[in-house]
Amino acid sequence: MIIGIDIDDTLNNEYQFMIDYGTMYCNKLGKFKLEKIDTIESHYMFNWGEKIAHQFWDEYMNEFCKLPAIPFSAEVIQKLKSDGHQIYIITAREQNDPWFPKHISSDLENFTKKWLTDNGIPFDKIFFKANDKGKICKENNVDIMIDDDPKNIDKLIGNTNVFVFDKPYNRRPEYSIVTRAYSWYDIYDKIKEFENKNK
Repeated sequence: MIIGIDIDDTLNNEYQFMIDYGTMYCNKLGKFKLEKIDTIESHYMFNWGEKIAHQFWDEYMNEFCKLPAIPFSAEVIQKLKSDGHQIYIITAREQNDPWFPKHISSDLENFTKKWLTDNGIPFDKIFFKANDKGKICKENNVDIMIDDDPKNIDKLIGNTNVFVFDKPYNRRPEYSIVTRAYSWYDIYDKIKEFENKNK
């Protein structure tokens, strides 16, 4: 099978980073606080607005870029490769992304590939600027796509088998038709179940 995998909040824990660093930043500013946990956007999470959010990311994006991969993600992906599956990394990241510092954003593709390699995550192909992951999965015969973002999930449903990496912001009643997973070994077990059902 071809298995597609997102990066942010699927291979790393951006959500927890935003909560940890965001609450610390609010304390540093002496105003704002954690308002919403069911959102993927930092400016909604703290009611910052885009200006403060950009200031936050300008200050802490270097720390974000050092985040390690989620526990066992590399190990499980290596097992999936050993089982004969192909791994496609499918990410919305793109060159010159304004949320990344210039020294990273100007070479974001190579930076991202290096992060994957440094974290032991093998892949066969990588797709950047993936704004319609449903279309990419359909055109490239991706059998399973693992993602967290509701914007992506909405486009993936009907175009591939969707595995949602569980987060507070993607627990929606309409996603009862997807496979929900809570850790990388949970993903592995559910992929094996999917294989057995579709033999």
